[in-house]
Amino acid sequence: MEDFSVVTVEFTPMIHHIIRSLSIYKNKDDFFQIGLIALWESYEKFNEENGKFSNFAYTVIKGRIINELKRHHKYETHTRPFDSAILEIKDRFTMNEEAFVLENILIYTETLTLNQQRWLLQTFIGNRTISEIADMYQVTTAAVKSWRKSALLKLRKKTDFSW
Repeated sequence: MEDFSVVTVEFTPMIHHIIRSLSIYKNKDDFFQIGLIALWESYEKFNEENGKFSNFAYTVIKGRIINELKRHHKYETHTRPFDSAILEIKDRFTMNEEAFVLENILIYTETLTLNQQRWLLQTFIGNRTISEIADMYQVTTAAVKSWRKSALLKLRKKTDFSW
């Protein structure tokens, strides 16, 4: 048999014909590549005793392209495209917005000192870090950490749900 580059030039119109006959209009280059790979495989596997190469190549190429079409169809029917309207990406604070409405938080601040209330409100309402709170009130980060520690102890005691 002749060199594969000669076979490729000879059978390229056949691959294009198969693509047109299957009404493929999207991803033509991908299907053409699949056709070339199928041509190569048929070139490697062909036995001259079984008939003409063109008939064998046509069957193999068309079968591979049809299998790929089936695979694409199955993927498209079982996979929904991503819709950003369905999935709204929210930041850390807005995801828990309902749980941390100001009125709900103020209920827990009744037993806290002023600094502990500052830490609680700035952390959960203002979404600020310890260093930002320290800069805001012109204190050290250690002081804000102390406010946090004592506030958490009081809140845990207040919300102890022992059954």
